[in-house]
Amino acid sequence: MCTYKGIGTVLYLCFGLTLLLADSEDSRLYQIESARIEYTIHGGGILAPELNLTIEGEGKLRFRDWGRTSLVEEETQERTSGILSYAETFSRYVKYNRKEQWSVDYGQGVILERAVPKGKRLQNLTKGMTPHGKARIAGKECDVWAKEGERVCLYKGVPLLIERELFGISYEKRAHTVNEDINISSQECTLPDFPVRKIALFKTSIKQKKGVTEIAKQLEGMVKELSGKKSMELQRHKRHYLNRLGENIFRQQKVVLPAKLERMKRARECLQLAENSFHANGCLEAYGATRYEGEMKEEVPHIGLWNAQEKRRIMERFDEKIAYLASKMKCIRAAKHIDDLSRCMTP
Repeated sequence: MCTYKGIGTVLYLCFGLTLLLADSEDSRLYQIESARIEYTIHGGGILAPELNLTIEGEGKLRFRDWGRTSLVEEETQERTSGILSYAETFSRYVKYNRKEQWSVDYGQGVILERAVPKGKRLQNLTKGMTPHGKARIAGKECDVWAKEGERVCLYKGVPLLIERELFGISYEKRAHTVNEDINISSQECTLPDFPVRKIALFKTSIKQKKGVTEIAKQLEGMVKELSGKKSMELQRHKRHYLNRLGENIFRQQKVVLPAKLERMKRARECLQLAENSFHANGCLEAYGATRYEGEMKEEVPHIGLWNAQEKRRIMERFDEKIAYLASKMKCIRAAKHIDDLSRCMTP
């Protein structure tokens, strides 16, 4: 009887140790103990008629303990060229461990802490994808996985390439430097000295303000949302999804364009009263200084000579711009999405 108990105890201990080791192995996010990876980010496409989108940025991934502690940094800029001028920069700074996630909100100067649901960090990046050979990126051979609209290349579980494309809008995050099995100090995984606000995972009655979501993030969600749908069906709804991608730009421009018209009118009034070049340049500086966030900076000329001829030339230029934008205002106010707005602004 005692022998039986002893064997049972040994079996239990061995089985328990096996589970512990399995859990230890399974909780590894990557097959590299520690690394520092740097990325370049770019993309873009035609968002609406005569409206081109450009995405540029850079990112970093640092981790230790096989990815159980990691830090993701990204800074991207989205800008448009053509009939609408827009530029906005997005910063992402997120730290993970096995149980928590901390996201830095630079706008509010806080760190949002939330629990990581069990298994969430171990989600499979290649879900729904099929192998497509190998590629060499940043000097490392990685495994390529792909499905319609998305492609990744993993090196020991670490993404060296993430590509997405939908309706001609593309996004690419590509590693250019990989330093593996290095000493990642705790200092390299620290967060800014902001107050921490805990966020519950469950639904509450408190309504949280929806923040601006960059197009790159929206594209990721849409590729997953539309995965498996027929190409003909997608093409029928192409304009709808492009308008969704341009929603942030649309909302910003609906505010910026009327404000710009009023700003030009005030600048013209100021110039009309300017008695010398000093006062005239002050009018132009005030015009440029009151831009809205996201509004592209205009090149404001410096006035060296302020005589009747120069004053008339500059005033006529302002009159033309004011008349043009004023003629578009009814259409701008009636616009429902980025496609409408683009057509409004087309000469």
